[in-house]
This record gives sequence, structure tokens and C-alpha cells, in this order.
Amino acid sequence: MIKTFIKLYMWAENLWFSFPEKLRFLLVGGFNTVFAYSLLTFLDWGFGKINSQAGWGFPDVGVANAALLVQYIISINLSFITMRYYVFRSHGDWRKELAKAWSVYIFIYLINAPIMSFLMLMFVLEAWQAQAIFLIFSTIITFLLHKYYSFRKVGRA
Repeated sequence: MIKTFIKLYMWAENLWFSFPEKLRFLLVGGFNTVFAYSLLTFLDWGFGKINSQAGWGFPDVGVANAALLVQYIISINLSFITMRYYVFRSHGDWRKELAKAWSVYIFIYLINAPIMSFLMLMFVLEAWQAQAIFLIFSTIITFLLHKYYSFRKVGRA
């Protein structure tokens, strides 16, 4: 039974790595994005409930930014693992790559939080709507930063 499972996994892995890197990035990135986006939506809803029940009176933007911060902290690690192995197939020092990946996501977060706040305030959007708009930008920049910085292969310019 275990040998059959291992053979099946090896077959699936060989098939997976026969796909072009950009396709693997889109598929893995899509999974990570759905996870992170769903987590943000859930956290925003949950934090909003706590905020209203406790009577704290934080504005929706403040609640959304707290949810965004927690979402980033949780999803960065999942994204690192899946991108490192299933997209870029990196064998470099994982500690250095983790630090680089975190720096990429901190950079993205520092752009994401004010843009989300701006969109929510100026266009009266919910956090999930503002984040959907930001995802168009962040998908492209994240791929480039990971490919040429976080998981850069030696010899790759």
C-alpha cells in the first residue's frame, strides 16, 4: 500500500514539474491567494463582530487592517513552503530564503495596507472588495520578487 502511494506521488510530482514555472506559480499562487483572501474575509468578519459586540467602536478600516496583518502573518509561511518547493523547486538555504520571502511580503504589506485603506475610504468599499482590486497588482509583483530575489537560483540574473 505504501509503495503504491509513493509511486503515485512520484508520478504526480513528475507530472507537476513538467509544467512551466509560470503555470506552477499561477496554480500554487492561486491556491495561496484563495487561502489568504478567504482568511482575510473571515478575520475581517470575526474582528468586526468582536469590535461591535465589545463596543470598541474601531472604524471598519482599522478592523480590516488588523485582519490584514494577522492574515499576512499566517499566510506568509504557507506561501513560503508551497512556493519554495512546488514552484521554484529551491534547494538553497531555507533560512535565508525565508528571510527574503518575509521581506518580500512585508514590502507587499506596506503597499497593501494603505491602498486597501484608501480604497475603503474613498470608494466606500468593503475590505474584501478593496483586496480583490489589490490582488491584480500584487500577483505580478510577487512573482517577480520571488523569482528574482527570494528563490533566485545561482546564475539566474
